[in-house]
Amino acid sequence: MHEEMIRRAQQGDTVAFRALVEAYSPGAWRVAQILMTDREQAEDALQEAWIDVWRGLPRYDAARPFRPWLLAIVGNRCRMLRRRQTIPTQSLGEDLADGLLDPRDTYAEVAAREPDVALQNALGCLAAEARELLKLRYQAELELAEIAEFYGIPLSTVKSRLYRTLAALRAQLTSMAPTALDSSETTR
Repeated sequence: MHEEMIRRAQQGDTVAFRALVEAYSPGAWRVAQILMTDREQAEDALQEAWIDVWRGLPRYDAARPFRPWLLAIVGNRCRMLRRRQTIPTQSLGEDLADGLLDPRDTYAEVAAREPDVALQNALGCLAAEARELLKLRYQAELELAEIAEFYGIPLSTVKSRLYRTLAALRAQLTSMAPTALDSSETTR
């Protein structure tokens, strides 16, 4: 069914292209949200990516899967938009500063108040590329082959990077756990 829509869209059929947009937008949207810092930027990136898809359809090789090709275009558009961005700075007001964690809190105290804090801290210790890989795999639910196509790298490279990233995350979580145990044992 999708192959027919793709073929018709390649010939300039806008109704078929609209059907492709409706069919593939949810997955493309998840990827754009992961790669961009806010919703408006993700929307802009996705709109521009669909324009790129429309322009590129005549050259699209129908022997290849469509979804990875589309997601690679979304990823490229997001990266191009991120390069053009400047990072806004803002002073820490009292309201924002009040929401920060107290550095005197032990890991156990923080983890008791916020259960996902250990995972968030561990993720924060990973490189941005590693976090992006995890988000593409587990939030956007991309297959490993789709991630390979997305980055334009071999599947074996994706597998090894994911393995190393998960090992680093596991090590980070393990290294945090003894701190929590040590501090809880000293308070008894």
